[in-house]
Amino acid sequence: MDREAMSNGENYCFDSAGYLIVRGALSRNKVAGLNQAIDQSGRVEGMLGWSGSLREPFRDLLIHPHLVWYLNQIIGYGFRLDREPELLGVRLEDVGLPLVGGNEPRVPGRAYYFQNGRRYCQAVRVIWALGDVNEGDGGFVMVPCSHKSNVETPQDVLTGRDDMGLTFQPELKAGDLLLVAGAVLQGLQAWKGSERQRLLSYEYVGRGVVQSVGTGPKVSESGYSEWMDELSPEQRASVYRPGYRDTTPPPTLVTDGERISLDGDQEVFHPSIYIRDPDTTIDEKEFYFWDLCGYLVLRGVMDEEWLKAANEAIDKSEDRISANESEDLSRGSQTLAGTALPKIGNLLQLPSPYCEPFRKMMSHSVVEHRLNWMGGSGSRCGGPTAFCSVKGTSGHAMHNNHEPLIPSRQYVFQNGRSYCEAVTATWQLRNVNHGDGGFACLPGSHKANYLMPPGVESCDDHMGLVKHLPMKAGDVLFFMDGATTHGTFPWMSEISRRGMLTKYSSRSFHRSGGKMVQPEARWGDQIEDMSDAQLAVMRGPDRDVHKVNVPRILVEDRNLRVSYERGSALYSGDAPTGPLTSKG
Repeated sequence: MDREAMSNGENYCFDSAGYLIVRGALSRNKVAGLNQAIDQSGRVEGMLGWSGSLREPFRDLLIHPHLVWYLNQIIGYGFRLDREPELLGVRLEDVGLPLVGGNEPRVPGRAYYFQNGRRYCQAVRVIWALGDVNEGDGGFVMVPCSHKSNVETPQDVLTGRDDMGLTFQPELKAGDLLLVAGAVLQGLQAWKGSERQRLLSYEYVGRGVVQSVGTGPKVSESGYSEWMDELSPEQRASVYRPGYRDTTPPPTLVTDGERISLDGDQEVFHPSIYIRDPDTTIDEKEFYFWDLCGYLVLRGVMDEEWLKAANEAIDKSEDRISANESEDLSRGSQTLAGTALPKIGNLLQLPSPYCEPFRKMMSHSVVEHRLNWMGGSGSRCGGPTAFCSVKGTSGHAMHNNHEPLIPSRQYVFQNGRSYCEAVTATWQLRNVNHGDGGFACLPGSHKANYLMPPGVESCDDHMGLVKHLPMKAGDVLFFMDGATTHGTFPWMSEISRRGMLTKYSSRSFHRSGGKMVQPEARWGDQIEDMSDAQLAVMRGPDRDVHKVNVPRILVEDRNLRVSYERGSALYSGDAPTGPLTSKG
């Protein structure tokens, strides 16, 4: 490779989605040679041990320079082959089985680790495309982002009975290389393509991973020594040696604190102090989807009468719709360019009866119930704003991301609970169809460990990661505002957009200033004759915006200086623009 390391875009893609496609990794001649070897052999397995020259192309792939370069960075040095190569989909008994993988329950030998800038993906499926795979062809499928899932996968998603729109079939061209994290949910669907299916799979793991048994004759031998005959079955189980067929998977010792027994099924026994609460009133599919993707859509929350009243209220208030012509939400993007965004706010203050459909959105039981399990009680909002895009209105560049960290707008999962500090609920007053534009996001980005690449931000090269969400009038969209990368595509429909955005903050963090930010409002007479530096720490809770918070105290040569320099992300108008006192 002509680079020292994977690009930030490649790292971002694999880290967020759990897969990476390397286009054109194999030349046409290489692809043709591999296909010819398969055709000549008349076999579909054991490629590394085929006779003569037939095996050489597959041994070359084993350590292909492109592959080694990527695996050194994804798995780490010392990676090794875990399973022999195979052609996917050839064995019909493998097709249509439930998906395998996912991060809950966690399997350390195939898990994804990231800490202090270091990544160790302990298992990677490597797929070489020896033929084209077009949209709708079937074959290999996966659930992106599932390598970081904190929630057990619903059975309906595993079987495909109700995949909730999560199952993804990558499109590939002959010669492409697909790298998939071992913890990603994956499986095989029936092949529907017009051409033959030719996906060649290798599976690699970290140097110390114990996952599968090999194919050599030694693996069928016993891993026990003669002296172990003097031990009980339970004692022998505790000193087993990995790598043999009878110890892969390893023996299971079941305990209750007093007794111990050997479980012949060899299922994993890993007790937990937590159990599911059947009375929690949380829809488990919704919770799984929220944790996995960073957004959630509730269908049909508003009825026809409510929708009619809300749309009529906006129609009657069209004179209040305005656009900030100086604001470029597309941030210079070619893909998202267009005219300024028309919107209308203060809808809760409209005269009666026009305020009523919007006030009905406040403290709505369906919405508040989700907000409670998304971030806990105590969330608050500032009232809805209607986005009224017309044809040609620009998109909004993708913004916010889990990295860099801002605690007041982050997502954390712990002990079975979702902690999302900022949630936006968007009420749809009109249909949003494919191609219309509007809201789009990057599923899984709420757990990103890398900075968002410029091409993703602008959508000029979003690597297929940005997803547009079609919705119906009456639906409500929730997304992690601040944790999930989101934005909008340009509005292309002849019918204007009607989306009501309501931003919620958790009980723990503020969002946009207010009178109680001011030191005198919070502390009264206690601040009399304080310096600017002292006043800076006497302010009330304000919006958290990285290093552009104002005022902020800097230490320069052991002296204090208060900076009032603003950044573009400063929403609060209550922050001072200069010194408040004559004292230094």
